[in-house]
Amino acid sequence: MPTRQLDVGIIGAGIAGLSAAIALSKAGHVVSLYEKSRFRNETGAAIIIGPNGTRILTRWGFDFDKAGALDYISMRRIRGDSLELDSEETFSDIKEQYGDRWLLFHRADLHAGLKALLEAREPRPEINLGVEVTDVDVDEGIIKLGNGEEIKKDLVIIADGAHSELIAKVIGRPYPVTKSPMSMYRFLQPMDRILANPEAGQFYKDRPAGFTTFYKTEVGRPGLLINTYPCRGGKLLYVALVHPTKPAEKGLVGWDSPADVDNFRADAKDFHPAVQAVCEGATDIKVYTQMWRDPLEKVSAGKAVLIGDAAHLMLPTHGQGAAMALEDAVGLNVLFTDVSSADEVSSKLQQFDELRLPRVSAIQTMSNKMMGPPDKMISEIKRYYGGEIPGAKDKTFSKGYNDFFFLYDIEKEARKAVTT
Repeated sequence: MPTRQLDVGIIGAGIAGLSAAIALSKAGHVVSLYEKSRFRNETGAAIIIGPNGTRILTRWGFDFDKAGALDYISMRRIRGDSLELDSEETFSDIKEQYGDRWLLFHRADLHAGLKALLEAREPRPEINLGVEVTDVDVDEGIIKLGNGEEIKKDLVIIADGAHSELIAKVIGRPYPVTKSPMSMYRFLQPMDRILANPEAGQFYKDRPAGFTTFYKTEVGRPGLLINTYPCRGGKLLYVALVHPTKPAEKGLVGWDSPADVDNFRADAKDFHPAVQAVCEGATDIKVYTQMWRDPLEKVSAGKAVLIGDAAHLMLPTHGQGAAMALEDAVGLNVLFTDVSSADEVSSKLQQFDELRLPRVSAIQTMSNKMMGPPDKMISEIKRYYGGEIPGAKDKTFSKGYNDFFFLYDIEKEARKAVTT
């Protein structure tokens, strides 16, 4: 138990919010979450977590089997028109190299597993669903609810995601997302239906779990890309078609807007018939415009701190978004394990800034600028991060990037921060 038990309020009960609740509960604090949704439906699709994140989940006792996690073993890039194999890579000995597994999940299964861990805590943190937070007084630690109620906390964690309107309370100004010129259709297909189709099934039958990416480029226009990988224990195939944003998609907000099926079919029609077969019969197709933020100059103010996508929204280039939220949680756990007074909260959060900003700023830049000029990206990374970084010729899932992401030990680094 900490010397002083804090009353913690967490805004948002997604992956970041639940992770922070687990971590701060483990640190001995009283935790309450406030979530505007009611979790009645599955949201999102599939997600990848590297060993820097799965090591944390393992230490927490996460049930990977129940969550249907699959080891990410292979990555193939295939020409979308000719089916010519462009490249293939196998990721072997991941656990031996990095201390844990590289895993594919259905996002809802990961969320459910985190929620189960939280509900097993004693005393159980309080999860308030259908409760909207409209404002935060960061200096006083006051959370203001939509019904007019005000709740005072020793520590406020803002984990309300990519579209957070509370960022301005921390940094003193609005900071809207930057929208990419590319959007993504996404949906899930039953794997048994894919395997039953000879054309579609050829890409996945008797294959190790991993990415199978079909790409198609034309002179004078951005390329089209279909990325696929299994989740939920291999029962579902995640399919995402990246395409130039349509005029009607530019004003969309959120992750789960219904797609225009005619637009989807128009973008899919020039792929090889076997690739089109992967998409056949798709239902409940969603679309969202890819978006990011450039690094913030700080993520804390007074008694409040931003974590997860609210703090460091990035493109899914390297699959590090959820792992960064898990690292945030462990950083909070270590920093707030030994607290003698609520008066220490602000100084502890300043330590959190110093601990997290260099790493998350570097990873945001890597994820958001990977498709641009490598030298420019590296120059920008060096503005935030003084350590060793991947080289200009390293590719998305190369050893250079994997070492940078996966060898980092947030608990070790946070303990060093506490003792210096």
